[in-house]
Formats: sequence, C-alpha cells, structure tokens
Amino acid sequence: MGSFVELMKTLNQSFRDFVERERLFTKADKLLLACSGGLDSTVLAHLLKEEGYDFAIAHMNFRLRGEASDGDAAFVEELARTLGAKFYYKAVDVKAEARSGESTQMVARRLRYEWFEEILEEYNCDRLLTAHHAQDNLETVLINLIRGTGIHGVAGMLPRRGRLCRPLLSTNQVLLKTYAAAGDIPWREDASNASDDYLRNRVRHQLAPKFFELGMSVDGWVTTSEQLRSAASFYNLGIASVHRERCESRQSLWIVQRTGWGKQELQTFLHEQAHVYGFTREQIRQMVNLSGQRTLETDSTTVYITPKQLVFELKSSANNRQPEPVEIRELPATGHPYAYFKVELSTVPTPELLDQENTLYLAPPTFPLHLRPRKNGDRFQPLGLGGKTKKVKDYMIDQKIPVWQRDRIYLLVNDEDEIMAIPGYCIAENFKVLPEHKEVLQIRWK
Repeated sequence: MGSFVELMKTLNQSFRDFVERERLFTKADKLLLACSGGLDSTVLAHLLKEEGYDFAIAHMNFRLRGEASDGDAAFVEELARTLGAKFYYKAVDVKAEARSGESTQMVARRLRYEWFEEILEEYNCDRLLTAHHAQDNLETVLINLIRGTGIHGVAGMLPRRGRLCRPLLSTNQVLLKTYAAAGDIPWREDASNASDDYLRNRVRHQLAPKFFELGMSVDGWVTTSEQLRSAASFYNLGIASVHRERCESRQSLWIVQRTGWGKQELQTFLHEQAHVYGFTREQIRQMVNLSGQRTLETDSTTVYITPKQLVFELKSSANNRQPEPVEIRELPATGHPYAYFKVELSTVPTPELLDQENTLYLAPPTFPLHLRPRKNGDRFQPLGLGGKTKKVKDYMIDQKIPVWQRDRIYLLVNDEDEIMAIPGYCIAENFKVLPEHKEVLQIRWK
C-alpha cells in the first residue's frame, strides 16, 4: 500500500507539473477523454478523477476484433460509471466508411476525431485529451524519420494543438504500468498491438528498444524532445517573420515572392507552408526551379508560377468566383471585391500634376459606369498610341501582367461598353483629361 501511495504522489505531481507548465487546461474546463480501455487512457482517467477535474469519457467501437471490441466498449462504459464520468459511445463500420486510398488505421483515426469534434461542439467541452506518453512520442518521431520529415516531424507530438491536449506526453509508460499494477487498476489489452503488421508496431517492438539498449533513458528522451519542440517553436517565429515580409494574402490568393532569397531557403519555407495544400516535395522543388510562367496542381489547389511570384489559389475559391460587372451610378464608389486591385473612384477638381502614385485621371464621367473583367476580343486605345487600338490581351502581355492576374483586373467601361481605363495600368486615349475640364474622374488603387 505504501509503495502505491508513493507512486500515486509521484505520478500525480508529474502530471500536475506538466499540465501547469504547458498550460493545457484548468479545473474550470470541461474535458473529454478519448479512452480505448488500454493501460494509458485508463490510468489517465483515474488521474483526472483523483485530481478533481470535470471530465467525460468517449469510446468509439470499430468492431474490428469481434467480441474483443465489444468487451473494450463494455469495460470503458463501466470505467466511466465507476469514476462518475459521463460516457459517450459510438460504433462504426470502418470498411463501409473507408474512402479511396485510406488504410484501416487512417479511416479509424479520421472517424474518431470527427466524432470527437462533434461531441466537443455539442456538449461545449473545452479540451480533448489523449493518453499519448513519452514512448509514443519517440515512436512518432522515428516513423516520421522513416517516411521523411522536417523539423516539426523531428520535434514529435505537441503537448497541445488547438483543443487537443496530451497531458502524459512527458510520462514514462513504465510508470503508468507500475502505477496500475500497484493500485490494482485493470485495463484491456489489444491483441493487435502484438502484431508487426503495422509500421508503428514494428517501430515499437524492433526499433525503439534499440535506443534504450544503447543507453538512452526515457527521461533523457523527454528532455531531448522538449528541446526539439522549443527549437521548432523558435523556427516557427522565423517562418512567421519571413511570411510577413515576403508573402501576402489577397482575396482567395496566397502570394509568395520568389525573389530576395536563395533557392534552398525558398524550398525550406515552401516545405513548411505549401505542404498543407497537398504539394509533394518534387512539386515544391519545381516551384523553386521552374522558369517562365507555369502552373502546378493538386486536387485542392492551383499554383501559378511566375518569374517573381508563386500564387496559390484553392480550387473551391476559384469555382466560387463572381465575375459579374459592378454598375456605378454615383461617386465616390469602390471597385469589385474580387478584383486584384482595391479601386476607389471619385471626382476631383482638375489637379495641377497628374502623376500621383497609384492614381489615374480621366475625363468627367457620364453615368452609369461599369467595372467588369476582360472579355475575348476586347480592344481599346491606350493613351500615347495616337488613337491606335490594341487588344486588351496583347496589352496585358506587353505589360508582363501574369496570366493568373489578368482576369482579376477589372476594366472600367462606360454604358456603351467602351473601355475607359485598365485600373492599375493606363487610361484610354479617347477618355483623357483635356485642358477645359474643371473636374475629372480619379481612380486610385492599392
């Protein structure tokens, strides 16, 4: 009995220290514990009870192991009853829910976390808790290294990501097992954990033990993993600083400047940022090295490659474009919300100098005016060509306007659909300001 009390004090204090240090949750929070019935989540349930937290327990039955799966569910339900915790339960058919290309493990994980999110929202829970411990984190890092990873993969799991918290992440599983045995706390064994069919199990049984055989301690690994997380956090600050300096978001676009840094720096930055769009390492390498104007695609995203920029656009946003013209019947007015430039139109007294930055001046307007995207065959008379007409497409090519930007530059036209100006670039000869004009149309953009 004495040894259990000491173990309880040790584990409880370690648990409290980690929760406080990482600012995971407080006694005022409503917690939801994901519980399989295994050693780790069962001990975590007892810890939460002993520490006086307000928590519920959720268990999803994947029915992959027949009666054993049903036995796990019954065990977790009884555990919740014993600890006085509310119990949430759901049974699913993993094979029926599988999407193309998903493994059984991928389907199970997706279904589990989708359901947890539903519970969090429906019952106003503040945090979702899982029982990942120090050895789990080592396995995750090794798997990431095997598959190929960056600094975040080497840093392993985070103690907290959004509402998901891992309060046992610095805890040695041996301590959990000793604690359960000393306190006569039962748990369920999953027979599939003994199989080497899955990569994680092979890493757990064959690779991870080698590190401890060579002299690494669990405490040493916990310290190392904390240092790696700190390094990754510091690295994130650098990434955020670069993002502010060399990237911008405009409507549905994410724009990255290609100039001003080395290829390896850009590739590293894109690996950290662009992988969320589904681009592979090879595609990211192409973004850095391809010249001219190209496009690359994933199922969700298109990236337009230009000599100076990389422009990312979600296909869902592209499909939701609304390129209808905007009618302007009075001034001041603003431009189309989808347009690349944020345009403001107003009438002003004829200025003495017609060369203000990001500003064009035209002859006094006759209403209504319209802002619309370009159309096939559009022609106009660019100022300075002596009244000669030119296709809008050719003008944009001559101005080296990137392909992705051309449909986002809205033309200013009159009610006869004559092009008066291309905001951001030029006005038409037949709408220029004349000496007798006392008031003019001003177009400003940013």
